[in-house]
Amino acid sequence: MDLYISAAISGVAVGLLYGMIGFAIVMLYKSTGVANFAQGTLATLGAFVAWALVTDAGLPLLAAVPIALVASGVFGIIVYFLVIRPRASAGNLNITVRTLGLSLLLLAIMEWRWGALAPYRHPTIVQGEGIQIASVVLPAQSLLIAAVAAVIMVVLWALFRYTRAGLSFRALAEQPDTARLLGLRATRLSAATWGLSAILGTIVGVLLAPSAFLAPAMMEPYLLFTFTGIVLGGLTSLPGALLGSVIVGIISNVTIVAFNLEAGVLVVFAILLIVMLLRPQGLLGKQEAVRL
Repeated sequence: MDLYISAAISGVAVGLLYGMIGFAIVMLYKSTGVANFAQGTLATLGAFVAWALVTDAGLPLLAAVPIALVASGVFGIIVYFLVIRPRASAGNLNITVRTLGLSLLLLAIMEWRWGALAPYRHPTIVQGEGIQIASVVLPAQSLLIAAVAAVIMVVLWALFRYTRAGLSFRALAEQPDTARLLGLRATRLSAATWGLSAILGTIVGVLLAPSAFLAPAMMEPYLLFTFTGIVLGGLTSLPGALLGSVIVGIISNVTIVAFNLEAGVLVVFAILLIVMLLRPQGLLGKQEAVRL
């Protein structure tokens, strides 16, 4: 029984990682109508930057991570202006395929630069076994993930609720056409959203790399689980992305402990199919009205 409790707790931590990636994907989807398939490779690239600053430049990890976050934010903005904004009238499907092409390009670059000797051991911010409550051990890395996720969610909640920039983000996400008509600078806000999503991705990559081992395709399996969590919670709901991702993390971890890795993957994708059939808007998403 204790093994299942530990699996569920670690599933919450993994689900929070999925949730942070999902939060970024939902923000972009709500504001631009585009599902960003490059979110995973952007996260991996950010983790590689932090790792390279430690191993090649000799910086301490606590100095390398902030530099990697800033670099990721700038790179996200550059991606928006070079890949997403040109010929925006081509339609959302065209732009979504661009993100897939960007993902493949970044993956090829990372394979060329670092793939030969991958995977790499990424340094971790915390050391030690964690803490023990009764007979259940809470790993230090899981506690760090939970703490970082909680801080990020509180900061983002305060940003979206109490700041002018956050209110503009919400307006663009909830009613993009109306926001543009009211004079909000949609281009600037969209660029900032891409920068923020790249930063969130790098945070996830740095937190995940010590346990998953750093490799160019490190995030690809996690991205598939993230999309399942987003669909479960609701593709248009920011809280739903977090809720659905945590549920997926718990179910997958407990299933893996009870059976095996293949069973965990099977159950998660079965959930994806069932949700798409029975409740396509997800648990917290809103059903779109169709005009006839």
